[in-house]
Amino acid sequence: MRVTNSVIMRGFNRDLNRIGSLKNDTMHRITSTRKFNRASEAPLSAAKALNVRKSLYFSAQYKENLKVADSFYTEAETSLLQVSDKLASVRETIIAACNTTKSIDEYNIYAQQLERYAEELCSVFNTNTAGRAIFGGESNDGMPFTIEQDANGNSSTVLYHGVPLNALSDPKSFPYSKDVLGDIGLGIEVNQQTQEIDSQSALRISFNGPDVSHCGTERGVADIDLTSIKAGRTYCIDVFADNVKKTITFKGSENADADAARAENLAEIQKQLDEAYKKADEVPIIDKQGVISLTNGGIVCAVNNKYAERTQELAIDNDSGYTNKYRLDVEKLVPGKEYSVNVTIGKETRTVVFAAGGDTDPDKADEASLHNFQNALTEAFKGTEYNPNVSLTEANKGVITCEGEKVQIVTDTKTKIDSAFLLDGNRINAIGLEKGKEYTFVVGVGVKSKECKFKATGVEADDLNAIKAQITAAAGAIGVTANIDADGKVTIAAPAAPTFANVTGTAMTPAGKLDLDNIENKNYEVKVTVGGTEKTVKFKGVMDNAEATLKNFNAALKREFIDTGVDVQYTVADGLKSSAKALSIYSTTASADDSAGDETPIEMDRIYSNNYIQLTLDAAKALRNGDIDYANGCIDRIVSANEKLLIEIANLGCNEDFISFNLDRLTTREYNALERQNELESANLEEETTLLKTYSALYNACLQMASEVVPNSIFNYMK
Repeated sequence: MRVTNSVIMRGFNRDLNRIGSLKNDTMHRITSTRKFNRASEAPLSAAKALNVRKSLYFSAQYKENLKVADSFYTEAETSLLQVSDKLASVRETIIAACNTTKSIDEYNIYAQQLERYAEELCSVFNTNTAGRAIFGGESNDGMPFTIEQDANGNSSTVLYHGVPLNALSDPKSFPYSKDVLGDIGLGIEVNQQTQEIDSQSALRISFNGPDVSHCGTERGVADIDLTSIKAGRTYCIDVFADNVKKTITFKGSENADADAARAENLAEIQKQLDEAYKKADEVPIIDKQGVISLTNGGIVCAVNNKYAERTQELAIDNDSGYTNKYRLDVEKLVPGKEYSVNVTIGKETRTVVFAAGGDTDPDKADEASLHNFQNALTEAFKGTEYNPNVSLTEANKGVITCEGEKVQIVTDTKTKIDSAFLLDGNRINAIGLEKGKEYTFVVGVGVKSKECKFKATGVEADDLNAIKAQITAAAGAIGVTANIDADGKVTIAAPAAPTFANVTGTAMTPAGKLDLDNIENKNYEVKVTVGGTEKTVKFKGVMDNAEATLKNFNAALKREFIDTGVDVQYTVADGLKSSAKALSIYSTTASADDSAGDETPIEMDRIYSNNYIQLTLDAAKALRNGDIDYANGCIDRIVSANEKLLIEIANLGCNEDFISFNLDRLTTREYNALERQNELESANLEEETTLLKTYSALYNACLQMASEVVPNSIFNYMK
């Protein structure tokens, strides 16, 4: 077979170029130290190398997240150790202040020292790292904790992102309270229902300030000074009730009649509360004194909205910490027994005599006691500018207030009450009455009462008839009928059966039953009338939950009829039923006996904050008022807070160990990935050098053989 020169030349050139290309590729691998420079050169290895590079990238990111978290946890631990030291100083300061009797000026010095500690605690909680406040939650605000001052310029209220720490008991209800989570390679998992990241699949790199410093209080109400509402002015307040925040806006009534304007303002505020909380479990209620509370005793707090334009500020007193108010502890009263206290409001001091309720039902007895005390207060301050009030709400039961004035109460141990004509509360007799002596006593039902007077004749039958006549007349004057049996027991005739009318929604059926099967999740209004007393009862319906609806309806009935002479209750079996409140009869006649009277269970209202910064400020307030008992009560709570803080610090230490473990885990993972990357991408220089020598020798050999392959004519031409 004949082989032409052109075929030989093509074969030679092909081999020469192939060997040259292999030589060049080998040289490039040696200089770049890489097996390949394009994915097309080794697709399978390139795909594997890409996965390894991805793993290395995420490992680096996870390590960076862990380092950021480590700095956060280290700073947090350092900060909390400082907080623990300062709480110890707070405790020592309070103990020093309470150890011995001191002057008001000395107490003020201790109070100022406590305020400085509170400011330092806030400063520690505002510590920044990596451009963010450690305890600011998900916010980048550098000052999450702030302190507000009262009208006297004293530090009074601790705020977290503008919300009082006493206002909410759930740390998650505060602004910016969600956790900031860092991916550390545990495998992020998302809850399909809430679309939120499972906190167990990531590392928290933020701290919720209220969760660490604690929040909320034992109980609380918001007390609005209704006299601060001006006609035609617009007001905007933020209301926090049962961990739900709502903003309400209302306009002051322009009615010229002060009483009518007050009533209209109350109605408008309640209307706004009803609308704002229509989807909440419970609607806050404002009473006639301007106190906003919840029937279930939950925390209510209100503050002026600082961002609303063209609005005025209301005078609001949040009773959810140190209140400096007095409270009648009705549970310590002896049923049917008379008590005497000296009450000072402004420049007026009055001796107030009242009797404890004598009903066998403890709840009704407590209610009667509060009514009796209210009636006695009203009577004592009649003719003055003051209108003292005794709270009947569950959250504020027995607290005595007077709008715009401080109320001071001390037990009157000097007055001995002569109740010779009364036995066992409402059982009367006329044995042993002093001839010619004038006796006074009070007949009351609910918030209505009537003072009675008679002069004893010394004849038992005549005196007994005089007492009965006085009681009968007094009962008629306050709108009830008194029955006196042969044994002298005084009771009230049963009131008329209640009637009703649906106002908003059809809650009641024509048969007088709650339509529980068709109740919806909305607010209802029912007008209930008993005798001459008519009340509009507002309550929240709960769909498919008869028990909750009944509870809300009965709570609303109790609230509306609490200041009347009747009780109204609803049961599934009987429907609406009314009953008379207990009739109270108690003597106000001083005895000639010089022996001291009994101690009345009047005490300062005690509400302690769960937040130790606020507790520090409350202790300072108490010291300024000379209230050593309250300050003493703060000591144990500060100690308890410090113990909880040490547990929190220990938990931070555990988290730092967890971070260290994961850093080691990722370092090992990164090392293994780098080894795998080296296997896939790095060239073996020894092998490549041997190949280069081989290809170079082959290439040179090919060139030497060229004279045998290439025609001489070409070489001659080249010469």
